[in-house]
Amino acid sequence: MLLVDNSNTFTKFAVWDEKRARPAEVRAIPTRELAVASIHSLVRGWQFRRVAISSVVAESRAALQAAFRALPVCWVNAFLAEGVFSQYAGAATLGADRVANVLAVAEYGRFPAVAVDMGTAATFDVVGNGPRFLGGIIAPGQQMMAEAMHRCTSLLPCVPQPSAQPGCIGGSTVEAMRSGARLAFEGMVELALRSLARELGTRPFVVATGGCAGYVAEHVQLVDMVDEHLTLNGIAMAARRGGR
Repeated sequence: MLLVDNSNTFTKFAVWDEKRARPAEVRAIPTRELAVASIHSLVRGWQFRRVAISSVVAESRAALQAAFRALPVCWVNAFLAEGVFSQYAGAATLGADRVANVLAVAEYGRFPAVAVDMGTAATFDVVGNGPRFLGGIIAPGQQMMAEAMHRCTSLLPCVPQPSAQPGCIGGSTVEAMRSGARLAFEGMVELALRSLARELGTRPFVVATGGCAGYVAEHVQLVDMVDEHLTLNGIAMAARRGGR
């Protein structure tokens, strides 16, 4: 089975290793470059008989459909696991990536649990016993914070992909913006997790994924582990529930 995680910034492709229950290899492409030709080029050499897709980019759907039109395709949505999402009134509008993250974090069997996806936007999805999806939080991602400073001011530059840097005192405007975006994001993650723990009445099991999850987890003690393949794992689980 081929897994496709079509997100706002990058789209990941992976072949699922059924015996090891994990992606065998992962390749990625900027989402803006998705086209039938680029998709075929990226997956060249892989053998698969079916496809499971999580997509949050409506503009990408046509290219993905055309690229895999000869194969059975499972599109991830909340109705593939209705029991998990039955208490959530907005199931029809729930992003496929959030569905995948919920299914994947539930597999750890530790409840309540929170899947934190640190992508273009940051999502915090809460799973209770059952498992049951309880809802969550959507907040700006770290890159979005940096881009907002550029868009909303006349002089601050565009900062490409903020990254971890030693210390917090920036020696230049760009370094100061990187520091600000990083600290604001880490602070938001910590406050969100503390607020969720307070509302749940207990400390949840927290799994982080996404581009900056690794170094954010080093500074936010409430993150229990990082799973870089959380969304891809959840896509495979959704496909299994959908009979694909």
